[in-house]
Amino acid sequence: MSELVTSDGLSLAEISEELGASVGAKSPSIPTLKINSFGEDADGNQIPLGAFFLNTPEDRVYAKDNVRLRAFSNHIQYQHWDDGKLINKSLLVKNNREEARDQMGGVMCGLPTFEDQQAMDPKEREKYNGIDRYRIIRGIVSYTGKTAQGKEVTIENQPCVLSLKRKNYGPFYHDVINKMRQGMNVWDFESVLRAEKRKSPKGASYYVMHFSPQFNNLITMDEMADESIKHVFGLVKSENARIDEAYKNARKVVQDEDEAAELYDAVEQIYLAELRSVEEIRLLLD
Repeated sequence: MSELVTSDGLSLAEISEELGASVGAKSPSIPTLKINSFGEDADGNQIPLGAFFLNTPEDRVYAKDNVRLRAFSNHIQYQHWDDGKLINKSLLVKNNREEARDQMGGVMCGLPTFEDQQAMDPKEREKYNGIDRYRIIRGIVSYTGKTAQGKEVTIENQPCVLSLKRKNYGPFYHDVINKMRQGMNVWDFESVLRAEKRKSPKGASYYVMHFSPQFNNLITMDEMADESIKHVFGLVKSENARIDEAYKNARKVVQDEDEAAELYDAVEQIYLAELRSVEEIRLLLD
C-alpha cells in the first residue's frame, strides 16, 4: 500500500510523514493554508493581497483562482495563545455538544459562552484575550500559482491544515456542512476557495475564507484518499489522547490540592475545638 504514488509523485510513505502519522517521522510539519493580507514579503517582494498560500518556510506559492480543497476532517478546538506562544488547547471535538476538555484541567480553555461574553462589559472581556474557538480542517489542497519571484508552480494534493477563528470560523459550516446531502462525507468532493475582503468598524481590511462545494462533481474514493483519511484519523486520535491525559493529570493535581486544603481545614478545626475545650476547662476550674 505504501508504494502507491500520487499524481504529484508523492508516495503514501511521504504523505504519511507529512501528516505526522508514520513511525520515525522527524518533527513533521503540515503547512497551514492561509489568505495573504500583506502587500510584500520579508524580502520586499510584492505579493498579491487576498491570495491563498501555504505557510511553508521555503518559497511560498500564491494563487487567487481555482484553489481547490478536499477536506478529510472538520473539528472544533479552543486555543489560548499569549505573545505568539500556545498556552493551552482543548480536545478536537466534532460539535459544541461535546465537552472540550483542555490540557490545564479546564473546559474550552476557560472561554465563556458567546451569550456570557455578550453580557460582559469590554473590560471584563479583556481577560479572555488570546482565547479563541477555532475550526480545524485537515485535507489536501491543489492549485497553480506564483512565487514572490514570479515563478509559476503547481501544488497538487498537498496535505494542509486550516485553522479558522472569529469571522472565518463559520463559513465552512454554512457554505459546506449545512448544504451537504444526507449520506455525504466532506471528502466526497472538492471545494473551490474564495477570499472575501471586508473592513472592520475601525477601517482595517481583513479577509474571510469562503467555500464553493462541488457537489455535482463527486470524487471516487481511491487508495491515496483512503490512506490519507486513516492517517488524519490517527493524527486526531493521537492528539486527543495526549490532551486528555494532560487534562486528567491537571485534574489530579487540583484534586490533590483540594484534598490537602480540606485536610488542613479539618486539622485547623480540631485544633480550634481543642483550644475552646481547654479554655472552657480553665474557666470551670476558676
